Amino acid sequence: MTIDERTDGGVVVLDLHGKFTAGDGDAAIKEKIQQLATRGATKVVMNFGDVSYMDSVGLSTMVRSRLTLNQQHGDLKLLHLPRRIADLLAVTRLTMVFEMFDDEPAAVRSFLPSATDH
Repeated sequence: MTIDERTDGGVVVLDLHGKFTAGDGDAAIKEKIQQLATRGATKVVMNFGDVSYMDSVGLSTMVRSRLTLNQQHGDLKLLHLPRRIADLLAVTRLTMVFEMFDDEPAAVRSFLPSATDH
């Protein structure tokens, strides 16, 4: 797996490419999330548009990544989930944990405080 990092409106977008599996993506994601948390970049969107496969290790890495960011008062949101991965999240009930988006601007805007938060 390769990870491209970019920033969109103060939110870090991680464009993932390849397989998100044990040995292929889990270590890279863990390291990247730790780097982001250390530097205070805790609003993160993972773009799955180019992920071909994810296994249970990938799922647990996503959950741990979100917990790491939450401990720093941040969050992890998911973008462009392929059907198979979305189904996997539904079966494991992780759809109740993660916010998922098909539109990057909407994912980025979701980090902004709403007018009712004032």
